[in-house]
Amino acid sequence: MELIDVPIGKVMRAIIHDKKKLAAIEQKYRLFEEAEIMPLARGTGFIELTERVVPDRDGDWKHPIILYVCRHRSQLGALVLCREAKKYLEKCSKQTPMDILSVSAGMNGDSIVLLLLVRTYKTEPNVKNIYNYLDEFLQEQHTRPKLIVPDEARKSYTEQERMAHKKKIDVQNKVLMECSDERPFLNSLDVYTPLGLDEIDVNKELIYDLQTKDMQISTVLPYVDFIKIFRECMRYITSVERDFYYDVIREKASKEEFINVIEAYIEKHYIDTKGMKIEDMPSLMEKINRALFELYIVQDLIDDPEITDVKITAPDSIRVRVKGRAYLSNVTFIDKEDYIRFITGIAVKNNIDLRIPTQTFTDEHDEKYILRFSLTAPYITGSGLPIIHIRKVSRKKLLAKDLIEAGMMDEKIKNYLLDCGKNSRGVVFAGPPGSGKTVILNWFLEEAYEASAEILVIQENDELFAYRKGVMFEHVVSYPQKGEKACSLEALGQMALVAGANVFVIGETKGAEICSAITLSNSGCRTALTIHSTSSTETIDKMVDLAMKGSSATYDQVKRMMKSFQTIVYLQDFKVCEISEIIGYDDKRKDMIYRSIYRANSLEEEQ
Repeated sequence: MELIDVPIGKVMRAIIHDKKKLAAIEQKYRLFEEAEIMPLARGTGFIELTERVVPDRDGDWKHPIILYVCRHRSQLGALVLCREAKKYLEKCSKQTPMDILSVSAGMNGDSIVLLLLVRTYKTEPNVKNIYNYLDEFLQEQHTRPKLIVPDEARKSYTEQERMAHKKKIDVQNKVLMECSDERPFLNSLDVYTPLGLDEIDVNKELIYDLQTKDMQISTVLPYVDFIKIFRECMRYITSVERDFYYDVIREKASKEEFINVIEAYIEKHYIDTKGMKIEDMPSLMEKINRALFELYIVQDLIDDPEITDVKITAPDSIRVRVKGRAYLSNVTFIDKEDYIRFITGIAVKNNIDLRIPTQTFTDEHDEKYILRFSLTAPYITGSGLPIIHIRKVSRKKLLAKDLIEAGMMDEKIKNYLLDCGKNSRGVVFAGPPGSGKTVILNWFLEEAYEASAEILVIQENDELFAYRKGVMFEHVVSYPQKGEKACSLEALGQMALVAGANVFVIGETKGAEICSAITLSNSGCRTALTIHSTSSTETIDKMVDLAMKGSSATYDQVKRMMKSFQTIVYLQDFKVCEISEIIGYDDKRKDMIYRSIYRANSLEEEQ
């Protein structure tokens, strides 16, 4: 039997004692190189890997190299399977010394084949026990949300297809290395071949499957009839009892009296008429309560600690962001009417005028999270439906220990950043939406500055907060109450110049307020801010563009001013990926001079 034909539950192996056999094994069984998770093995041949990159500790080929092959069901996914297999081998290595050389996996038929290349120094690890280890992992994950990959999104490749693809890439890379102005790269090709063979079609939606409270409702009445009664009750509440409901939301009327009225309506129209059994009354009232006084079906997404953002564009399109990646959720509204009712309830609860095209506001009704809403009115959207984006900010601030456990940074990065708080002129946390910029700045604000620091924080919404005392927080006022005046982020920045602070923090830089940070930095005030940036290299240019809005200086002059921000921390997928220090300005290149402080080995892997 070929190694690749191993059945689920079994482990097959090849013991290798020389480079000739190793080369043959690589040619035949290295099928999923694009899914390699060991950084040193990525793009490296097995012979070079074992003889130069990770050589035998006791001399060339003193100990055998073993390729283990096992097959697993596909519910884990290839990447998660690789990561868990690596953790298992690391656990085994504490008792059985070994070098973990390569870990890769990919679809083969309707299951996943896992390939493990190790060098053993004493006894072999019990690789067969990996099935028990992964079963325990799956049981632990059983109650958690899971990512569903539709069958049509999965791709599998034969060994011949993989080898043919590799040959095409080799030829293509050679053309790339030889291209010139006279013969550009693409002009020299008949067909461009994508670099990777995707195990999952990137154009197919992946579904974040959550077992919501609504899904756990058990009723005597058929669920379709139960939902029909729920919709009729909601129509009654938002028409006949609308003013009473709005008064309850605004805390002008008693919620208990309101609930009594609704229960009386249900008893009269459904219980007494035999339209619904009394046993279903608690389930109906719970669903109505969640729809009226919580965030309805969205509440389950808010309660999930893995989710950082929720974006709703239609009744059946609710997307969630988990560790920086967006997925379609399995949660949907009943219909358009149900969705509009949800939006209207949020507007009433937060005194929001739905006639304003776009607006942001903060909802502090949730016990665990401060919720930042961005709402787009339906009359300016292409679909004619409102669009709503909810960013969650935990009321419990994640501190260093939590961020290290979450994989955002390690102890070394933590200590370096704490030192930056005391010694760097300015620290910029950059990255795409949902990358963890606000989370890390919230920690930095808490722990990086000495107790005697006079800290001023300006922000659009109240996302940053402090456990420490004495921090001054100011936020934007876009729609002032009677007798008040509007105040923009730029205006707050200008007022900061005379606030007497020696630490100035901007929650999220969006415009000319960055000029205030530059001015304060040049006068000895330390600064920290976040900025949206899709790559580490464009961060400074993005900051210059914002500063130009509030400066009459030339682009080159403004760019020189960016030396005020000494430390650039780039995040992606809730992880610190790069740290750079600005040490000067190159007049010839008209660009900053950087010192590379840190670059994650897994940066390419994550991308």
